[in-house]
Amino acid sequence: MIFRNVVFFFLLASLFSTQSAFANEYTQKSSDTFPTFKETTPITAQSLLSLDTFQESLYEESQGFSNSAYWHKLTFPKITTESTDKRLHLGISYYIINNLDFYLFHGDELQQHWARGALQTWNAKDESYKGIWIPIVLSEQKETTLLIRKQGHSPLLTPIMLFNDQEVIDKKEQKLLFWTVILCSLIVLLTHNIFVFMLLRQPGYVYYLGINITILVSLSIITGFNRWIFPEEFSQWTTKNLFFVFGIATWILYKFSLSFLKEVQIPTAESFTRRYGDLGFIAFLIATQLFSEQVSASLFALIEVFMFFFCTYWGVKAYNKGFLAVRFYLFSWLTLMLGSIFNTLIFWKVLPINIMTESILPICSLLQLLGFAFAFADKSNYIERKRQLQAITDPSTGLPNRTYYFEKLPLLISKGAHDQPNLALIMVEITSHLKLSQAFGPAQADIALNDIIKRIHKKTMTMDGFLPLPLTGKHTKHLMRLTIRNIVIVSTTPNELKSQIEQIQQVLDHSILVNKAHFRHQYKIGSALYPSQGSNLDKLYQNALIASNTVTYSSGSWAPFTNKLQSNHAHQLRLITLLTDDIKNEKLYFDIQPQVDLSKNKIVGGEVLLRWHNEYLGQISPAEFIPLAEQTGLIYKLTYMIIEKAFQWAAAHSKELTTHTLSINISALDLWQEDFAKRTSQLIQKYNLNAEQFTIEVTETSIFQNNDIVISNVAQLHQAGFKLAIDDFGVGYSSMQNLVSLQTDELKIDQFFVMNLLNNKQSQTLCRNMINLSEELNITSVAEGIESEEILNLLQMWNCQLGQGYHLHRPMTPASYLNLLDPGLSESSHQ
Repeated sequence: MIFRNVVFFFLLASLFSTQSAFANEYTQKSSDTFPTFKETTPITAQSLLSLDTFQESLYEESQGFSNSAYWHKLTFPKITTESTDKRLHLGISYYIINNLDFYLFHGDELQQHWARGALQTWNAKDESYKGIWIPIVLSEQKETTLLIRKQGHSPLLTPIMLFNDQEVIDKKEQKLLFWTVILCSLIVLLTHNIFVFMLLRQPGYVYYLGINITILVSLSIITGFNRWIFPEEFSQWTTKNLFFVFGIATWILYKFSLSFLKEVQIPTAESFTRRYGDLGFIAFLIATQLFSEQVSASLFALIEVFMFFFCTYWGVKAYNKGFLAVRFYLFSWLTLMLGSIFNTLIFWKVLPINIMTESILPICSLLQLLGFAFAFADKSNYIERKRQLQAITDPSTGLPNRTYYFEKLPLLISKGAHDQPNLALIMVEITSHLKLSQAFGPAQADIALNDIIKRIHKKTMTMDGFLPLPLTGKHTKHLMRLTIRNIVIVSTTPNELKSQIEQIQQVLDHSILVNKAHFRHQYKIGSALYPSQGSNLDKLYQNALIASNTVTYSSGSWAPFTNKLQSNHAHQLRLITLLTDDIKNEKLYFDIQPQVDLSKNKIVGGEVLLRWHNEYLGQISPAEFIPLAEQTGLIYKLTYMIIEKAFQWAAAHSKELTTHTLSINISALDLWQEDFAKRTSQLIQKYNLNAEQFTIEVTETSIFQNNDIVISNVAQLHQAGFKLAIDDFGVGYSSMQNLVSLQTDELKIDQFFVMNLLNNKQSQTLCRNMINLSEELNITSVAEGIESEEILNLLQMWNCQLGQGYHLHRPMTPASYLNLLDPGLSESSHQ
């Protein structure tokens, strides 16, 4: 960047010094008007010389757009012997005239003819690249006359300037130096930019290269250099189609602007200019081929105004959005438009043509190319900063992410260790995201989740006591999003932790609208203290996560970390590891608890109860390992294992079980598996069993929602012949909804109500009503947890159909269950 600034300064200095070197006296010898003749019919220079039809009043007309040819006449008296200036040199600055002829006469004798038009073959190659210089040798005997014939669609000819021999040498060298600096600078800059493009391949850079090339071509046309740096055919074609070339250059600049400002989505994809801009330029290019140069010039002036307004507007809008790279873009754009507008004003004769006005466009062109180069450097820095910001922020919310937590946050904490030695990490897990995805689709679920996270952040920004998290661009946040549903906040006032969490809970407890339905997020909050409960951020997050995982729907939504939770968590991790191994090795087994028809006091079936005895930990309760299996996804393997074991055993004892049913427990999560019913049906066919003998019990305490997968599984299970039952009815979620969704065949009343029947009137009321509900719905009522004769009598009195419990039969091995069913054995009494 320093090197570019030095080059930039040097070029400016050299350009203006070159310009000032030949500005002196350049216009002092020019005339305001010349005698002019309008050619209506073809005429030779020799014939015109003898006619006295030149009028200065026609000069102004000759400088505008016209299809006619105009002649100008310059007359010089004969010189004396003592005269020092025997030869003058005529110089013309503007070169885009199709046919331009100079005829030098001494008296009525033609001395020389020069062709200098843009579409002519010049007859003085040695003077070509230095411009149009016509040597006028003055006569001592006769009057010297110079006739100039101009024909073409372009306006202007003047200023016409005269110099002596010494002056013209200086002027040629100075002018050559000026244009050499301009064109060489453009070529060097173009070469440099090609190498930059090859290295960076930055989007939009190809348009910038196109701008470089078209500006080089445009300036070469204006200065006449196109005749010597391009082939003759191409040079003449560009001269004939000057505004077509200008249109291409402006179109490329338009495309460059769209590409450059794409980072900030300006203009938007739906905007009128983005959708129809290309069509407008195509229409203009076609118009340049159909209409006169004057019409093309008028249309191009409108395009310049359009581009000036919109590109400036876009640039300012992008800058206001924080896209600082647009600074040099605006400078370059305004500089180029300034040069183009000045050049147009010259073309329309609003400004006179002189070295000052003639130099504006090439200098502005060079400045804008340099400016665009700086703009690209700025944009590259912006993109790099944006890339770095994206690496440490969540794309959906703009909040710091996991990378920020582990890479940036430690530095912030170490810097503030002296002022804030004690901190607290608050971890919020929004657990309802999966339910929302299943109910409304992942897109709506993500929108709802992002919305609640932004609301929490907005709330925390109004609160004191949270660690500020600086981002690029002087933005400060309070929240970090570590996973899709986990956010963390660092409290700098652990003594106010309870109050802070309560305010966060108020935001979370507020219902929101999702697809016109009111919804309240479910969540769990865990917290851990720094440094007493975690000396590094990894340990701190781990402990906050452990605390949040202990939250249950009956214990509240926040749990602070304690050392006891740590030991429990370690124990759970060991359980998960051992359970995984024992499932793989099929070391789990089942017992059966008989189910009794309460009206006949007869065993009609049994419930398959999963059991686990580990060689290291001994017997482990299902209440301990089944929730862990649901949390870790092991529940699916566990379910298929116990189903197959039960089917395999039933197939081996099909004769003994002909008139008895078996109930097998599954998790509600199993019904979310697309192929659950299909696999279960395949197993029943594999063992050649009758599905009507089996009841699938779904644990009611699991969160259940009605969706297509569940409906399909339920329908397939019923179609195969299985009965479905709701286990632990009354203590979970949406019980009535589940009765309908599962097309329930059995309702199992939870033992919580049954065991309290003797001393709790509410339990009696609820239990009786559940039995009546089953009767009304024509489904079987089953009471769990019958542990006394008095409870049994009450249930019989209320017409409960089936029952199980320790008072009837304890769980037993499959072999003992078969012995119980065998009529040859002694009937088992109530235990």
